[in-house]
Amino acid sequence: MTLNNRHILVYLAIVFLFSSWIIFYTMPRLLQYPLLLVPALLIILYKYHPYKKNNFLAFILFGIVFFRFAIPNDADVTSPYLYTSMFRSLLLSSIFLIDRDHLVKVYEYFLMILAPILAVSLFFYLLKTSGLVNISPITTFIGPGEEGRLWNVYYLFSLQVNFLNEEIIRFPGIFDEPGYLGTLLAFILGIEKFNLKPWWNKLFLFSGILTFSLAFYILSAIYIIFSLHVKIRHKLYLAVLGAVMLAAGLIFYQDVFYERVYERVVTDDGLRITQDGRVGLERQEATIEGLAKLETIKLLFGAGHDAHQDIQFAPGVTWERLIFQLGIVFTMLLVFLIIFFSSHSRQTLLFSAIFILSLIQRPAIFTPIWIFILAVGIHLNENKKKM
Repeated sequence: MTLNNRHILVYLAIVFLFSSWIIFYTMPRLLQYPLLLVPALLIILYKYHPYKKNNFLAFILFGIVFFRFAIPNDADVTSPYLYTSMFRSLLLSSIFLIDRDHLVKVYEYFLMILAPILAVSLFFYLLKTSGLVNISPITTFIGPGEEGRLWNVYYLFSLQVNFLNEEIIRFPGIFDEPGYLGTLLAFILGIEKFNLKPWWNKLFLFSGILTFSLAFYILSAIYIIFSLHVKIRHKLYLAVLGAVMLAAGLIFYQDVFYERVYERVVTDDGLRITQDGRVGLERQEATIEGLAKLETIKLLFGAGHDAHQDIQFAPGVTWERLIFQLGIVFTMLLVFLIIFFSSHSRQTLLFSAIFILSLIQRPAIFTPIWIFILAVGIHLNENKKKM
């Protein structure tokens, strides 16, 4: 591989990372697709793409699902947005066309970039939260839209400010939410088979723990329990550690446990972000009742990415939104495709299982970084080259 080729792969890794939901340290969103992702993918596909039947089939079938998602609710054949949606869908699905060896290299560069950023981010985060050093925010970032979410931006990390004007002390790195980073790190550690010998995987594990992300804990636990690559004694350590942490939470933090766990699961009062809430069993029941009232055609085939904006009972970013957007047919097709293209080994099936489970709480996967991680996980989990 020549130096110029390496530059292209590094460039693509940078685009995948910084086109995600990053606060302040990101690239302008309007430029991400037309000026950055498009030329990167076109170059790598032109230079490196050998025709392979499975890759091409994944490109076509996933592209159909992505196109269903991208079509706005009121689009017609005269709408320019219909054609830009088609182009964006093909662009995302073209990630599956990248041949195995070069996809591995892009992934390795992706880790090489992410690891030092997280290391610096974690260092300043620990200084800030420990109280050893008084670190003031660099700036304040206000999110787009009516929500107007607020973040205090520090050195390569940011802390969201809640409605009480208090910082949420969970480690998010450079991303908008701790849960986003936690989910990403659970996927990466799954691809890495939870091999903790490399320093960067130890860093990813420690960072994931500090996100206090339920998704990170559950997805990681499922992977470790069912993976053949994790030794039995390590699985026992996990079970004991989980039991101890749960007991400690119940004994020493009863009020916090009740508010942040029980109420959040049952009524959503513990979340205290919106009146409607985002999870909670009561909210789930109300949303399922609302789904039953949808027109049959929309229930089966969805109403596009903006469907939730016109539905009063729609929750936040949870599995129901995927049904609103894709419908039952395309949601089932998406799940089937993930399983089908990962059925060549137990390891890739296990990765696909945790990816599908993550859709329950975080189904907003139609962005370059998540499709890239999915492609790596289902096609390259076995026999990955070392970093």
